[in-house]
Amino acid sequence: GVAENGAIWLWDTAFRNRVLLFITQHLVLVIPANQIVPTMHHAYERLSFGDPKFGAFIAGPSKTADIEQSLVIGAHGPRSLTVFCFR
Repeated sequence: GVAENGAIWLWDTAFRNRVLLFITQHLVLVIPANQIVPTMHHAYERLSFGDPKFGAFIAGPSKTADIEQSLVIGAHGPRSLTVFCFR
């Protein structure tokens, strides 16, 4: 997890079907507190890409005004992200 923006990195192996990360309305995740880093720079330093090959930062609802100049929240990914941390 990333403290500065609330983003959570998820590898494709965390889900049987990776489309779930993008079509769900509300996503609730539980992560260990020792997996939280202060910034995105720290998060990228911890990642190593080999196997698995797919991962994504999930940070809550996206916003777009591409369609008829009308603001849409949650167009890509979940409308809400709730994260619980444990020690």
